[in-house]
Amino acid sequence: MIQNIQNQDYDEQMTSKFEGKIKDYNLEIGNSERGDPDIINLRFIEQLNISRLKIYSNNPAAIKLQSKTIKELTLKLPVFRSGQDQALNLNVNDLELENIEALFLDGNRLENNQLYNIAKFKKLHTLNVSYNNVDLTHIHNVANLTQLYMQGCDLKNIDQIASLGNLQDLDLSENTQIDISPLYKVDSLIKLDVSNCNLKQIVQISSLVNLKDLNIGQNDIMDMSPLIKIKNLTKLCMCECGLLNIDNIQQLVKLEDLDLRSNRNIIITPLYNLKSLTKLSIQDCNLKQIDGIGTLTKLEVLDISFNQLQNIDAIGLLTNLKQLDASFNNKIDQTPLKNLIGLQKLFLICCGLTQLSALKPLIYLQFLYLHQNQNVDIIEIQHLKSLTHLNLMNCNLVSICALRPLVNLKQLYIAFNKIVYLDAHLIGFKKLEQLTVNSNRINTSLLNHRILNNIKQDNFDISDQTEPSMNELCEANKFKRMEDPIIQLKEIQNKRNTFKTTLNNLEQKIKALNSNANSNHIQFTSSVVQLFQSNQAVSQ
Repeated sequence: MIQNIQNQDYDEQMTSKFEGKIKDYNLEIGNSERGDPDIINLRFIEQLNISRLKIYSNNPAAIKLQSKTIKELTLKLPVFRSGQDQALNLNVNDLELENIEALFLDGNRLENNQLYNIAKFKKLHTLNVSYNNVDLTHIHNVANLTQLYMQGCDLKNIDQIASLGNLQDLDLSENTQIDISPLYKVDSLIKLDVSNCNLKQIVQISSLVNLKDLNIGQNDIMDMSPLIKIKNLTKLCMCECGLLNIDNIQQLVKLEDLDLRSNRNIIITPLYNLKSLTKLSIQDCNLKQIDGIGTLTKLEVLDISFNQLQNIDAIGLLTNLKQLDASFNNKIDQTPLKNLIGLQKLFLICCGLTQLSALKPLIYLQFLYLHQNQNVDIIEIQHLKSLTHLNLMNCNLVSICALRPLVNLKQLYIAFNKIVYLDAHLIGFKKLEQLTVNSNRINTSLLNHRILNNIKQDNFDISDQTEPSMNELCEANKFKRMEDPIIQLKEIQNKRNTFKTTLNNLEQKIKALNSNANSNHIQFTSSVVQLFQSNQAVSQ
């Protein structure tokens, strides 16, 4: 929702219409005729996001933002630019927000001096200053902080972190020169992200026994043994760490969510002992087999994409799976998927599929992504009537008649195919909200746009259509005859009329022959008439 405010004096009557949450706020500030500082008093707003700004004030540096009701505030780059047109030199120190609880200032190029008075926000518990040129110089004085995000701040020394004794959630990722040694003093931490920090070891965090969520991905850590001391871990990310041996993690029996993406020489056998896992990613691990994965019967989300898997029989044992990504396994055998009755989301992108018979039993499937399977026969999709999202882009399709029973579809992606006719396919799609059909063979001038009434213009892409070749047109016409009920009815009526004419001619000939016919002729005549009458009843 976008709100435009054009005057700086807000009485209770004016501001009441902005009561509640404003996610996206376009602020326009006018001139002060009195020459006094412009006070932006947003009296009834609790949540505010100012992401765009227009200034009409003579003295933008004097503008102040004050509110006793705002609890969550997001300010983006234009608010802090000084010395430029259409910019407000708003210093964090000038904010008069006595009840602020959450402040999001990420990506604003802030300096430390713009935060010197931040400790005045006594109720502040969440602070995001990621991607700014700031450190803990002033932040360590905000005693009640429980969540602090300082991603990409070029941090080096964090000795002052010990002052934040209530901290539970800390993000220090993308600080490649940081020394994380002082972290052992913050034993209140429950969630920690030190990914992409150029770490070589993690012994410094082994004393954080209250940690439940740890991200140490994108570091070159060879010794993972310190992890065994953090026995309460339920979520662990070790993606892109160059791991070989993960024997130590099998002692983390409380793990529920494990991310091992892009460790291309890893031996995954030890993870088969983590019986509490509900979510697992072993994407891009150069795997050729996963035979033991069937023991992880609590798994609900599994990502095995970008490997070299063919046999996935063990996955058929994971009957609690709700989401599976097996994309980019070019020769995968989909047969075991028929056992995953409860599956709701399935990714089989670029798997070299030709048929989808194993998917027929998946009646609860809602999301299906099959793009880049260029020889796939989609006929079996018609049984998946719970589908709401379907992607068949770049599948070399001429027709989508098999999709007609899928009346619950909300999003359909069929771009980069060879589809010529579209109207008849979409008649029953009353819930369709997004349709992407660009780069096909559709004549847009013949398209019945009334069929697309539910789709907003921004959610409908039919660009870049090309003229179909003669072969493509013939193939499309063949499918159109097969799938269009009006055409089918006309063809039946034509056959029926032809049949009646033929029957009348035969009856006339039979009457002429009756006087001289023997019993064989009569028997033959009777059989012919019965046959045609039977066929006529079928046609009717």
